[in-house]
Amino acid sequence: MAPTIFIVLALLSIAESTVGKGGGLKLELIQRRLSPGNVSPMAAKSQIWPETSEFIVKIAVGTPPTEVHVILYTGSDLFWAQCRPCAKCYRQTNPIYDPSKSSTFRTLSCKSPQCHLRGSGAACSGTDTCKYGYGYGSGSTQGELATEKMAVTSRSGATTPFSGVVFGCGHNNSGTFNANEMGLIGFGRGAISFVSQIGPSVGGRKFSLCLMPYNTDPRISSSLSIGSGSEVKGPGVITAQLVRTPDQTSYSLTLTGISVGKTLVPYSMSGPPAKGNAVLDTGTPPTLLPKELYGRLAAEVRRHIPSKPVDDDTLCYKDNLGDLVMTLHFEGGVDLRLSTVQTFNKMSDGSFCFTAMGVDDKDALIGNSMMANFLVGYDIDNMTVSFKPTDCTKIG
Repeated sequence: MAPTIFIVLALLSIAESTVGKGGGLKLELIQRRLSPGNVSPMAAKSQIWPETSEFIVKIAVGTPPTEVHVILYTGSDLFWAQCRPCAKCYRQTNPIYDPSKSSTFRTLSCKSPQCHLRGSGAACSGTDTCKYGYGYGSGSTQGELATEKMAVTSRSGATTPFSGVVFGCGHNNSGTFNANEMGLIGFGRGAISFVSQIGPSVGGRKFSLCLMPYNTDPRISSSLSIGSGSEVKGPGVITAQLVRTPDQTSYSLTLTGISVGKTLVPYSMSGPPAKGNAVLDTGTPPTLLPKELYGRLAAEVRRHIPSKPVDDDTLCYKDNLGDLVMTLHFEGGVDLRLSTVQTFNKMSDGSFCFTAMGVDDKDALIGNSMMANFLVGYDIDNMTVSFKPTDCTKIG
């Protein structure tokens, strides 16, 4: 089944990378407003910038290189970018990647094992060229699978290359992308995901990222690290075991309940399920909860906040949230304590709005707003995720 993504608000960007002395690759994460090669085993690091709700990576593709800005998404595997010729492409500010101008672009044959890597979305009917198709909650992409040279560049100008990376050359793309978003880079658990492909050359299939809160100044950046050296360790770290589910892409934990202050709101009031699956999703801003659970949680939040909401239909407040503390309870005795930075987004008008909403689904999804100001480490091979409270605006 094709993965689902909900692109609700704005998107973030990863721009620059440095290769650390004792680790892998480190990239810069940037937040924007809504208006594998011959590399020694070490962690890759890049920056992250805030754009109010999601995150983007700047990567050089091809020879000579075209810089592409793609959405960072843990709920998908495939890395794809808009490509010429476009049968249908949404409007894009930067030049669209043109494979005919790259000397390192190679389309994949249907007979190639790389065409059939888990998470590729490959389709091979009636042609020898490895086609792909991916559907999202807000659109879709179709094109051909190919290999290409990729590179990330540090602030100092040092470039880290990766040869033969499998990606999707998208000729038919639609969705709620804005003109600065040129595609999507999957950081899921599948074999075709970017982290799975470059992981062996940088010290392992693991990465960590630190997402800034909603409405962070876009000039402030954070970081994304891949490989050895990206591990989240030290005082205050909480580590949970990921759950193996039929979905072999997403990062899932078992949620047993949510506390508001000292009051526990259990996942279910009566009968099974007394617990539910919760997916960690960097590509969806709000946390999505089953409607029945959300209703009970919202009532408890209202009870704990001293002021009245702006209106009866929302959990938006002008001020005075009080000392509200919420805790996510995961199976195995793992408790993740949340402050109002994670549970309420500060809006442009100065009000504060709850970062969760109710949906018609039996499972939960922990959105990127609720993961803000945590350094989060994902280890695919050991199936763990670690959280460390961190001011993500100060670690770029």
